[in-house]
Amino acid sequence: MSTATGLLFLDLSSTSLTPDERELLASRRFAGLTVFARNVQDRFQLADYLSEVRELAGDDFIVATDQEGGRVLRVLDLPYPPAAMALGAADDAELTREVARATARGLRSTGINVDFAPVADLNVNPLNPVIADRAFGTDPEAVSRHVSAFVTGLQDEGVAATVKHFPGHGDTSLDSHLALPKLERTAEELRTLELRPFAAALASGAAAVMTAHIVFSQLDSRLPATLSPVVLREMLREGLGFAGVVFSDALDMKAIADHYSPVEANLLALQAGVDAPLNIGPVTHHLLIADGLEQALREGRLDPELLASARARLQHLAQRFPARPADPESAWQPGDEQLLDGAAARGLVKEGELPLLAAGEPVTIVSAEPRLLQSATQQLVDPAGELAALLRSEGFQVELVTYPAGEPAAAHLGAALDRPGSLLFISRVYGRLEPAEQRFAAELAAARAGRYVSVLPGNPYHSRVLPGPALFSFGFRPASLRAIARALQGAPVTGSHPY
Repeated sequence: MSTATGLLFLDLSSTSLTPDERELLASRRFAGLTVFARNVQDRFQLADYLSEVRELAGDDFIVATDQEGGRVLRVLDLPYPPAAMALGAADDAELTREVARATARGLRSTGINVDFAPVADLNVNPLNPVIADRAFGTDPEAVSRHVSAFVTGLQDEGVAATVKHFPGHGDTSLDSHLALPKLERTAEELRTLELRPFAAALASGAAAVMTAHIVFSQLDSRLPATLSPVVLREMLREGLGFAGVVFSDALDMKAIADHYSPVEANLLALQAGVDAPLNIGPVTHHLLIADGLEQALREGRLDPELLASARARLQHLAQRFPARPADPESAWQPGDEQLLDGAAARGLVKEGELPLLAAGEPVTIVSAEPRLLQSATQQLVDPAGELAALLRSEGFQVELVTYPAGEPAAAHLGAALDRPGSLLFISRVYGRLEPAEQRFAAELAAARAGRYVSVLPGNPYHSRVLPGPALFSFGFRPASLRAIARALQGAPVTGSHPY
């Protein structure tokens, strides 16, 4: 195995291997694979697919995915958590642990042995476009408690946990998929706030850490954390004493790719202390990076001892969390569905008194048209349409009124107010609500006083610009929508805001 290539993670193009991907896996011996939604039809196909991958790549080949829960999921027919912020709202660490155990059992049944979760960021910036509900909350003590519980839950069931995004992505107002954020946090400020959940996770035995593509100017004025020896060697390795695997976040993200060539980004990441750079692209892209790193090694620009240490850490992770024979039939265990439905329900939060839907009454749902979520989610979602279908199945007369995102017109207002009964305004799942949408919701609430509610299945901070009362689910997956429907019919809402 080539020393530098053996540290790299790659991706694959679809749900079946192409001839050149088979050749790549058999001949070059990469460290592992990141599974994305494009690789998944269902858990049975995925299990067969990953078995074939390992036959080519070897038993110590690591397979990872982003199965955080909530909006960031790659495999949808496995047990998975509600959003971290919903678990933070329920605020029961044992519930978080049990949900993580179920998640790990599902992943393990397909052959995945690393989860790029949990998110250990503190979402202290309401304008954060990429973390928000992916964080357990804002309080370092509470977030530490849930991060530790999620880590132990995953790892108790044989899947390595990866806490991210070190040293903290919660105070940005830019999405690092699209731009390079910069923060002015000092080392002391980080120790007081952002580093506490990471320290708790490491104390709980977390196997891996993922880096943030953010420049922390007070630590390293030039390099983002992923490429910074100050952040990764001095702060993470020496300061926190972390001896496990360091993954980079994906190096194709614009925060990195707009500033560094693929080979340069991987070279700097390895030199900084990353053990396993994550790359996304076609076979030619992965070969370009591997060949470039091998050349850097021959030319003395990469330290062989550094690479040997990184490889040893990856091997230890593979031995500690070995891939097991895939058994997708075992993914769901008795009680899993009730556990996950209960977690979503306990994560609901309300503000004000909700108007309760009476059996069979007319209900109007108003929302922006569905649109693709941001890069971390990789999915087009339609919570308004799905909630409408669910309520119709329960006997309600539901009318769905949609408008182009950010552009409600007088005609939409008229259509929304034409019918009697209750009116649900569902905020666009993520992103900023335009002033026109805020005014539109205010007009709806004024016209339907007592029968209006803002439903927030996505960005909870929209409540700051929307009229009340409000119902928060921190998620749009089926369990969260079922919980919303039950709450609107009188089921108790017991969660508390985790921010």
